[in-house]
Amino acid sequence: MEPGSKVRTPDDYDKFISVELPDPEKYPVLHRLVCSHMMHGPCGKMRPDCPCMVNGECRFRYPHQFCQATQQGKDSYPVYRRRGDGQVVTVRGKELDNRWVVPYNPELLMRYNCHINVEICCSIKSCKYLYKYIHKGHDMASFAVRRGDGDGVDINEVKNYRNARMITAPEAFYHLFGFPLYSMSPPVLQMQVHMPGMHIVAFNPNEDINDVVRREKSQRSMLTDFFRTNRENPGGVKYLYREFPEHFRWIKSKKQWVPRKQRIQIGRLVHAHLAEGERHYLRVLLNHVKGPTSYVDLRTHQGVTYETFREACEAMGFVETDKSLDDCLAEVAECSMPCAIRRLYATILAFCECANARALYDKYFDPMVEDYRRDTESRTMVEQMLLRDLFYHLTSMGKEIRDYGLPQLEESDYYRELNEELKIRFDEEDLKIVGSLNAGQRMGFDEIMDHVVRAQPRVFFVDGPSGTGKTYLYRALLAKVRSEGRIAIATATSGIAASIMHGGRTAHSCFKIPITLDDNTVCSFTKQSATAELLRRAALVIWDEVAMTKRQAVEVLERTLRDIMGSDQPFGGKVMLFGGDFRQVLPVVARGTRAQITDATLLRSYIWQGVRRIELTQNMRAQCDTWFADYLLRIGNGTKETFGDDYVHLPKDVVIQWGSEDKHGDKQLGTKANRPDLASHER
Repeated sequence: MEPGSKVRTPDDYDKFISVELPDPEKYPVLHRLVCSHMMHGPCGKMRPDCPCMVNGECRFRYPHQFCQATQQGKDSYPVYRRRGDGQVVTVRGKELDNRWVVPYNPELLMRYNCHINVEICCSIKSCKYLYKYIHKGHDMASFAVRRGDGDGVDINEVKNYRNARMITAPEAFYHLFGFPLYSMSPPVLQMQVHMPGMHIVAFNPNEDINDVVRREKSQRSMLTDFFRTNRENPGGVKYLYREFPEHFRWIKSKKQWVPRKQRIQIGRLVHAHLAEGERHYLRVLLNHVKGPTSYVDLRTHQGVTYETFREACEAMGFVETDKSLDDCLAEVAECSMPCAIRRLYATILAFCECANARALYDKYFDPMVEDYRRDTESRTMVEQMLLRDLFYHLTSMGKEIRDYGLPQLEESDYYRELNEELKIRFDEEDLKIVGSLNAGQRMGFDEIMDHVVRAQPRVFFVDGPSGTGKTYLYRALLAKVRSEGRIAIATATSGIAASIMHGGRTAHSCFKIPITLDDNTVCSFTKQSATAELLRRAALVIWDEVAMTKRQAVEVLERTLRDIMGSDQPFGGKVMLFGGDFRQVLPVVARGTRAQITDATLLRSYIWQGVRRIELTQNMRAQCDTWFADYLLRIGNGTKETFGDDYVHLPKDVVIQWGSEDKHGDKQLGTKANRPDLASHER
């Protein structure tokens, strides 16, 4: 764009953009068009149900405040001039003034007679924002082609549905008639940058490779012929490599530069990443040295020929004090997204000899955290988010963030979660209980440990009524696995059940299971997170009281484990141990019928088909009261006789009689007055 055509100042903005009602006497047509097309709303209190209203506020922030002069905000839309001139118009039955005018360009509005919101986009950041949309691809639509007489025909829906590019009618019209869809002026030539002898040569696969190599044409490339042209014209004007297409034309068939006679062409050197080393420094030299005659000449400065392109760059001052790294980051900061800038900075730290990493960190802090600032204004929090992202990038490259003199990263969640699990010490007493397991428990213990030791995938379910020693078995397994230096994760549906297992946590907390579940939900952690790494390392995962958990929660974990483990086996090939008793409380389904509640259990999941069930039948807790244990079991199994709507009779010796004089049951339950021994248990 010509310098005189660039929009630079607020006064320039006012030449193109208006947010005021025009004078109805001077510009009656424009005034009518603004009233028809460019008035927002009304919304807010005048129309609370307007589509733009979110949480009681207009998401476009109308009405705007009056402003006497246009102002440019930092990294934001300009605050346009909206003067309170007293002019009011009636739109949709409401009186509106300049505060409700949408930014418009008078010429475009007059020409097209429709709503056209025009904004000032005069910074490179605006171009960077729009650049993504150019390359995001076409709109796509799914469609199906079916026969009209398809009744009773087996239709393969997967085969019938296709993803297709969706275009508008005008674009289809241009395609059908062969009209040009785009143009470029002046044309741009991509210019090769390659190390000596590393250029691309195209040849017929049937040709002898030695003949191809000996062929003179195979020895030439765009860059080597640039050197040749400079050698043959020693007295001519010296050009940079990128300037060459403006004065010479590249003939691809002959691999030769010839003087240009017609319109110019712009040259652009192909990108060479900093991590590519010498090729990157070759590109730097080509962008600064005019008229080189060879690779050697390019490495020569003041009569001294340097061994490498980097040394030549240093001698010429192109990479002094991290200047090349600074220039590289400056270029990327202008045209790339924050995530790409962070990744490049981490790459520089890991693979480039950066003399002052902290100086580059401070200089490009704002471009690297541009997206994080949308979530919080706290610099401390933003900096920790940046450092954590750099930590993950550097860790993936085998580097440590603490080696580069950057600000202190608060204890990383990644390491903290792993360390907390690794620091869990097994209880020696729990290790001893292996010898006291009953026959059913010991059989289950041996089978589960066999799969853990051999890392053989299997899903187990310990089924048993209350008191049969499920938790006792979990304690033995946890102690055994952890004593061997392996990771065992202990979880339960309820906090109480989790608390009685060493290192236990609730399943929703440990696996980050979302509250709202459906058939496509996954756990809310990434494959690069600490939780994912913990699950990858785990030799055994225990989930108690799974009978009262909705099957969708278990299926969420199953899908997530398959994803992070990269395996199609159930739970990604992990050894899983579930436990519970379906005689007890089932999953809670709001206003659910018996069928809906039953359908929510793990028994109705596709997972259940591959579960190995370990049944515990010996009640260890009620050995002195077997009648009561059998009584509870009959109720749970549904074999106890009932009356009415599934009511059962309770024995008199387990019922506390209620009387009006003893509303709270103190006489039956005991108080300090009639039970002196209670005082000794008081805390």
